[in-house]
Amino acid sequence: MTAFERRALSPPRVSTERSLAALAGVALTASVAFLLHRVAPGAPAIITAGVAGFAGLAALALALTFEDAALPRLTTAVAVGVGLAILGALAEPETRLRLASFASAAFGVGLAVWLARTARKRPSVSWPLAALFAVALACLTAYAAYLVLASRDLMIADFMTYRTIAMMVAQLADAGDWSLLLSAAVQSITQDYSWAPALVLGLLLAVTEPTSRAVYTFALLALYAAPAALALSILARDCARRADCEWKRPDAIPPPRPEAPRSGLEGRRLEPPSRRLLRRLFRMRPQVSLTTRDEAATLAFGVAVVLAAFPAAFAVAARGMPDVGGLVLVVCALRLAERLVRLLALRQGLDARVRPMTRRVALALALTLYAMFAFRRWYAFAAAGIVVMLALEVGSIALTRGARFRWQDAVAAAALGALTVLVLLSPVLVDWAPNLSAHDYASTYAGYRKPPDVFLRELGDWVGLIPALAALAGTALLWARSRDRRLLRLTLGGAAIAAALFLRVQTPYVHHLDLIAPAIVAPIAASLMLLFARAPRAALLAMAWLGLITLSPLAAALNPKGLAPIAGLPRAPRADLDELRRLKDWVDERARPDAKVCGLGSSYTFSGQLIGELWQLRPERGPSGPKLNVTMSDVDTVDGPPGAGLKDCAVMIVGDPIQTHIDPDYQQTVVVPSREMLTGQGVGAKFRRAGEVFHLEKGVSAVVFERLAPLDDADIAALQARWRDARKKLGFAEGARRH
Repeated sequence: MTAFERRALSPPRVSTERSLAALAGVALTASVAFLLHRVAPGAPAIITAGVAGFAGLAALALALTFEDAALPRLTTAVAVGVGLAILGALAEPETRLRLASFASAAFGVGLAVWLARTARKRPSVSWPLAALFAVALACLTAYAAYLVLASRDLMIADFMTYRTIAMMVAQLADAGDWSLLLSAAVQSITQDYSWAPALVLGLLLAVTEPTSRAVYTFALLALYAAPAALALSILARDCARRADCEWKRPDAIPPPRPEAPRSGLEGRRLEPPSRRLLRRLFRMRPQVSLTTRDEAATLAFGVAVVLAAFPAAFAVAARGMPDVGGLVLVVCALRLAERLVRLLALRQGLDARVRPMTRRVALALALTLYAMFAFRRWYAFAAAGIVVMLALEVGSIALTRGARFRWQDAVAAAALGALTVLVLLSPVLVDWAPNLSAHDYASTYAGYRKPPDVFLRELGDWVGLIPALAALAGTALLWARSRDRRLLRLTLGGAAIAAALFLRVQTPYVHHLDLIAPAIVAPIAASLMLLFARAPRAALLAMAWLGLITLSPLAAALNPKGLAPIAGLPRAPRADLDELRRLKDWVDERARPDAKVCGLGSSYTFSGQLIGELWQLRPERGPSGPKLNVTMSDVDTVDGPPGAGLKDCAVMIVGDPIQTHIDPDYQQTVVVPSREMLTGQGVGAKFRRAGEVFHLEKGVSAVVFERLAPLDDADIAALQARWRDARKKLGFAEGARRH
């Protein structure tokens, strides 16, 4: 036997580079386990073993699937991760969290820069698209101005949260305290409200007017609302293109019989307009299609349909919530997921081109999914839905192809994406691991769940039955016409999974419906785009009717039956704005750093937060700052019992009747002290009625109490004991939450 034959028959040897990469994966497992043991020594062993094993298996999978040329870089990257994990394990808790936060942020920024620099097709300015963006922004700005001015909108609660963060960013930027700004922004990734959506908004406020609502709203529309409308239009266009083919088969509709030319109307068969419209729509003449009609006109039409189909998302943005910006990331993730499926569905061969593309797409998808979580926490449900649908799509292809499937590329892409997400989420892991129960949101937000009939009425206000039925009809049309349904399945399935997961936590509010916005908007816009390519006038008429149903007074007439939404219309102004101005002036005259004014209540009519946000009625004075009031606890499972901050309250303003905004059983932290103040018992015995009452809308009175004697630790402890007793009577066990 020749030497060549012996080498051919002998088993392949594992290269030194591959062995080193595998050893690095084992070291990563050990280092992550060591880190978790130091971070959370009392955590269940299954969590430590699961996370460490997950990281190690991902690294080992990459070591086994990467080609030899890429192994040295993989080994170096894993070795750096091992070093950082060991360094973090040995550091103090605050230093560890800061190290993880900055390392994660640096890795994310570096990965984004690398993906942008190495892209085969560099981004270029499309002037028609830029013009469309400018027009969309102008329309949204006019809409926002009308909405806010007509309703005399006052930003409170969540609508004020990110504006407050943006003003904090502006203050830090004006003061030149860039290190504190950077540190706070980076470490906010572990908090329920990340600073990410407010960073650029705050920097724009810093160079203009830090307290200007007009500048804040315009920047929000430019950065988030207008790009979201364009992104949804692009998603709808992509869905429409996949349905832009002849109905079923080329021979499914027989060609019309030739007829002899006739003059006049004699012998002509007349069709009803509706039947003629359906025949034109389903026939799909290939000579007039989405690929031949002007791209900018199609996208502009799509943006108009998006705004008319789901105005709630843009009305919420106009009132100051940046949540709609996450839809840009959702659309990017959907398109990247579809591209990854397409790459893995390719036949064997051309590995030198397909493998790098597959890994780049996997990295880009992982970075986008993380950005969704960083932008707004609840977009994690959308990320989970996309990942599940992606796994199902890839799994179905793998089952069909068998051994001919690109198993190596699929394993490498999954491991690369998983390891990337784990690195990016490392600060969250470090911060949450010591007390995982504090982040059991299904229990924490149980009080936000509403009865089904209440939720259905709210859906009628936010979406409306007619747009929902239009979305179902559009889905059926796209499903029937499309030969390639991957993007449609990813969009619909991802939204359905996200909605199901979110409902396990709480009943959504209007801004949470952005999770299912692509499933509502894309089918309607895509089906009307198909019509627009063949019958522009009919499509424009349909879009106009949709706008009348959702954005005109007709919506208010149809809303009592749940047929049309009213979320896109201006709300009736508060009837008590003059009384709120009087309350603002009264508080400003009496509030001092050593004698703070506090409020007990949590409804939109009256709350403790409202007192601190009344500066909007006197914007020339600017925000009052923390000297005015103490933030009171609102929700038992979120904030816990009434806190020691009550001791700083020289003046207490209490809502009568007691004001709550969710199930009162979950708001004993508001109910118990409010009841004691109104009855003069408990902590109320150390206050007296000042004689001043502010009469607010809906029959609510804000009653003023003045402190007679300071509260001490014993008073707070006794109040908290009464709070616990009240919860026990309602069926809440100590340390547990009722479902």
